[in-house]
Formats: sequence, structure tokens, C-alpha cells
Amino acid sequence: MEMIAAVLVMLVVLVQNAISGYIEQVEISGCESCRLMLTCRKLDSIIAILDVDFEMKEPIIDTGVIPHHQPMFPPDHPLDALNKRCSGVNHCSFILREDSPGSESWGPGNVTIKYACATQDRIQRYCNSEIILDEAMTSGLLHNPGYPRFYAGQRRCSWKITARPHQKILLRILDLALFDTKVSLMEDCKDILEIKDSNQIIYSTCEQEHPPSEVLSGGDSVEVILKSRQEINARRGVLIYFKAFGCHLPSPPEEGYLVSRNDSFATYTCCRGLVFPDTQAKTRTIRCLGTVWNISLPLLGCEAPQPHDSIYLQKPAVVVTKEMSSELIAPILIILVLFAVNGVIIFYIHKAKKKNAIEVRDEELGTFTENKG
Repeated sequence: MEMIAAVLVMLVVLVQNAISGYIEQVEISGCESCRLMLTCRKLDSIIAILDVDFEMKEPIIDTGVIPHHQPMFPPDHPLDALNKRCSGVNHCSFILREDSPGSESWGPGNVTIKYACATQDRIQRYCNSEIILDEAMTSGLLHNPGYPRFYAGQRRCSWKITARPHQKILLRILDLALFDTKVSLMEDCKDILEIKDSNQIIYSTCEQEHPPSEVLSGGDSVEVILKSRQEINARRGVLIYFKAFGCHLPSPPEEGYLVSRNDSFATYTCCRGLVFPDTQAKTRTIRCLGTVWNISLPLLGCEAPQPHDSIYLQKPAVVVTKEMSSELIAPILIILVLFAVNGVIIFYIHKAKKKNAIEVRDEELGTFTENKG
């Protein structure tokens, strides 16, 4: 029953997500010189590049070096080229050999691109705004105004993201293209991206990292800040994916209390002498499946335990008095009527046969008498 409830809860969340928008993942692949088309099925959706991978068909073998099928990407990472061509638009094309300088040294192979398509209602593109994550919306994208064409300078652009109590927030920096491209020290950054948790900076950078950096908050709220000192810049700015992490802690059951919890489980127990009515157990442990629990909420209140005999007899008594009386009596009456009708029919058939037998006998006797005379 708990698994069925969990499936129903997840289906409700999926239906709500479908109504309010979506973020779907797409994967395409092709040869190093093939033109790969990245498209979203809705015109108001935008592309967000998640990952790119290249597998060589004939790896180059250097003396003393173990060959491998995963090449070392050049300083100009293919992910940067993909972000430059495709991020923030509805459709684009990409040819590895033409659009990623230095990739010709890898030789023939297969390139795989993973990207996401997000509808506009899943995207936060205005500065100094607040994003609330709940059952209807558990994830989304944020980017600066003007992305992917430019980002404004000499201003502070921030987004405050808040999840439900006891949840955390996971952020993945998919694209970061600021004024500073190559710096050796953070102090040299003129424009900077910061992430704050409880007013403390937990992450800061001014250049894209490969693979994209992921940041997990310690609490249920974070603030993303883009600081720019320069004038308007013909760089893309920032594109970040965010989602709620973990489950919202449900209220304890009536006449019960929380014993322990972590990111995966929560355990509740009933007060002395009481049990959960559906399991007749004193303790219940629930499991977090992504962002929902594996049972329906709220939790059932604790009650006094019931004897096993009464529990066993209680349900049949209810079924007999309410269901059998209304559903079984009519079929039984119909069966009895059919038996009665069949009995009457059999009786008349037997009577008719007996009458025919007497008539046949009388005819035979009459014939015998005439012949004798």
C-alpha cells in the first residue's frame, strides 16, 4: 500500500509539472563531422546544454602511454562552443569539427550531446527576484536579462531561491561567460558570480568550469548574485539549473513524535501505549524518493491497539452487513426463481411424457383386441 501511495504522489507531482511547464532532457549523437540539430518541441522553450562527450573510434597510441577512448579536451572546450551557439535559443546546429577548434586532432569518432528544453514558465530571467520551490515546481532555470546576447554592467543582479522546510537546493552552473575569460586569481575578476547560504559565500567564480560546477546548499534557501563592474558586455552572462533536494519533513502524527531523520529517511513513533492504526506498529519509517515520501501524507494519527481477533472479524462484519445484503441478495433471489421455474418446467415435461406413454399403450391394446377378434 505504501508503494502505491508513493506512486500516486509522484504521479500528482508529474501532472502538476505538466500543467505548469516542463524541463525535458534530450540526447543526440553523431560523427565528428556530422551536423547535429538541437531542437525543442515547443517554440517558447530554450536550450540548456548539460554535457558533451566524444568517443574516438581509433585512439591514438603514444609510446609508453596506455591508449584510451576518452580524449583530453583542448583549452577551448566543446561545451563552451555549444553554449555559444545553442544555449538560450530554441534550435541550433552543431558540427564538432567546424565549431570546436582543436577537435580535429582527435581523429574520427562519435560525439554525444545532452541538453535540456525548458518552457518559459520554468525560467526566471529577471534580476532581484524570489523563486519559491514547492510541489508544483521543484526545478527550473535562471539567467540574467539579455542572455544569451549580453549582460548589463555596473549593477548587482540577484535571485533568492527558497525550498520547503528541511529541503536543500542543488545548483548547477551550466553556462558562465563573463567579461573575464582567463584569470589566475579571484582578485583579478572584474565581474563575478557568488552563491550565498545563510549570508555566507559558499561559492564564487568568474569563469566556466568543466564539468559544470555543482553547489549544494546547507539549508533551504540560497542567494545567487551576479556582480558586474564593467559597462554592458557582449557576453552571454550566466545560466544556472536549480532544483529542490530532499523531502519536506511532514508533521508528526497525532499522539506521536519524530525520532530521527536524514536526507533519505524519517522515523516516527507513537506515544506510550499507542500504535499506528494501519500497521498496529509503534514505529514507522518513511523513505524519501527524490522530493516526495513513499507514503501519502499526512501521517495517520496514533490510536490504541486493537486485539487481533477483533481486527480479523471487524472487516468481514462490515462487508456482510453492507455489501452482501445489497449486492448478493438480489442474485440469490434470481437463482432461486430460476430453480423454481426449472422445476415447474421439468414437472410439466415429465407429466407430458407420462401422458404420451399412456396413450401409446392404450392404442397398442386396442390394436391387439381387434386382431384377436
